[in-house]
Amino acid sequence: MRQLFTILALGAAAFLSLAAAPALEEQQEMLDAFDTALTAVAVAASGLALFGLVWAGFLLMADGVEGRGSRARSAVFLTIAGLGVALSAKGLAVLISAGVIPIPIP
Repeated sequence: MRQLFTILALGAAAFLSLAAAPALEEQQEMLDAFDTALTAVAVAASGLALFGLVWAGFLLMADGVEGRGSRARSAVFLTIAGLGVALSAKGLAVLISAGVIPIPIP
């Protein structure tokens, strides 16, 4: 009896969630908002990457001739990795919105 109630409750929840699906205009507005936010993140990440590379240059100069520059190399690697993550998020969003990567909607 308990399992039957659970099955019926889940079915009702699924039915209600389908009835509450947003209109196409609302979906487009939401996609535009995400695109705007990811564009802002990509621009900010580019500026921060420039700052990170300048910081790595200062670290390299601070290590001197005898220094191995491990902090500077680490700073450059982490800066490029962070920029790659930010730009790949924007690229993935563009691929999804263009339909190259399909998202199944039940």
